[in-house]
Amino acid sequence: MIDLLNRKYYERFEGEPELVLVNEENKLIVWNGYFEAILDVLLETNLEKEGIIKEYFNHEGWYDDSPWAIKDVQLTINQLKSFDLSKVHQSDNIKNVLPDLVQEIIQFLENARNENVVIEYD
Repeated sequence: MIDLLNRKYYERFEGEPELVLVNEENKLIVWNGYFEAILDVLLETNLEKEGIIKEYFNHEGWYDDSPWAIKDVQLTINQLKSFDLSKVHQSDNIKNVLPDLVQEIIQFLENARNENVVIEYD
């Protein structure tokens, strides 16, 4: 496996809160604002509040303990596949980034489907 450090979705936000998805040596570093925008959209869908959505809704999980393990990677992938850009209420600058970011997170998780994935929260 190739070690990967992807900072693309944190560039220009250095110094602001970041969220890092980690699988072994692979890391996807994301500006927290992007990640919260994605989760805000998922909260507006008809998805059950379980897994990562439950953690976000209740402000627990990675908010309390870093690193925090994603217990059900497949559930998280399925939830992210329900992302609906029309429900984004943030600026166009954020809105324009989110579809690609969601796809990169899904790809990251699919590559780590049978392995441990944790979220480190700054």
